Amino acid sequence: MPAAVLADVGTLAVVERPLPRVEGPADVVLDVEACGICGSDLQILSIPPGHPATVGVVLGHEFVGVVSEVGEGVASLRPGDRVVVAPNVSCGQCAWCRRGLHNHCERFTTHGVFVDGGLAPHVRVPAASCFPISARLPSHIAALAEPLSTVVHGVRLADPFPGETAVVIGAGPAGLMFVALLRLAGASVVAVEPAAERAELARTMGAELVVDPARESAAGAVCEATGGLGADVVVDAVGSQLSTALELVRKAGRVILFGFKGEARAEIQQARITRDELRILGSFVGQDVFPDAIRLLEQGRIDFEPMVTHRIALEELPPAVEELRAGRAVKVEVEFP
Repeated sequence: MPAAVLADVGTLAVVERPLPRVEGPADVVLDVEACGICGSDLQILSIPPGHPATVGVVLGHEFVGVVSEVGEGVASLRPGDRVVVAPNVSCGQCAWCRRGLHNHCERFTTHGVFVDGGLAPHVRVPAASCFPISARLPSHIAALAEPLSTVVHGVRLADPFPGETAVVIGAGPAGLMFVALLRLAGASVVAVEPAAERAELARTMGAELVVDPARESAAGAVCEATGGLGADVVVDAVGSQLSTALELVRKAGRVILFGFKGEARAEIQQARITRDELRILGSFVGQDVFPDAIRLLEQGRIDFEPMVTHRIALEELPPAVEELRAGRAVKVEVEFP
């Protein structure tokens, strides 16, 4: 089968790979319908890489598929079931797993990063990682379950209340999902985004105000919008905006650090956090979030269609990666016949 593989450090190639088969009693094989491209995929494909990955792995960790084969020990699924996949597989035995913190497992692996993922027509995954999803959802929308699940975790930490003001810094795919969920929770949402297409998408997804930080002061705009108080909640969906977030949040407000850039460093005035009793919360992957993300997609209360700007075939992936890097694409979904 053709597969999009990390052929070498920073190098993507579409090559032929053997068809996956069930190898253990808890395995299932999926016929992949669609797989999204994530910002972490771009980091994996950078030189030097901004995210670790196994050379030779089939990439893609945001995918939906139909079960085609099950191991002898699988009781929860059968061929024909449509599922989305939680790609992070924890060991269940380390100190953090035993504390129930499976997203902090010392030995977890990830489909599409360290073991084969969904950028191929077929993939083998553990049955325990599969969550049923409605067949009524288009494949390019169902494949949003994984990134949406991580945003569900971040919004839970933000704990928005109707009438509050929430600022989302960065209107990439995750930022746009934050805009939509925070608006659905009743917050008045401000997006900070310099790129015109993404700024317009932020409005479409529910932002009442969009600030271009290259043209105006984000702090000034948020101050004016909140009567001088600042935002109740600020989400850094970029991964390098802690200093900016601290300029925008009100006293006793919450800052959610969601975006991930390992090289980012912030110079901050720690006394401001202490004196103003700010809550700084990191948000990483989440756990027990897939059911909520799937329910949101199935209920259709948010229209995620506008943010999927490119639906492509596997052989179109290399140029689509360049479109993402250039900022001319927002969410790319690879679809399989």
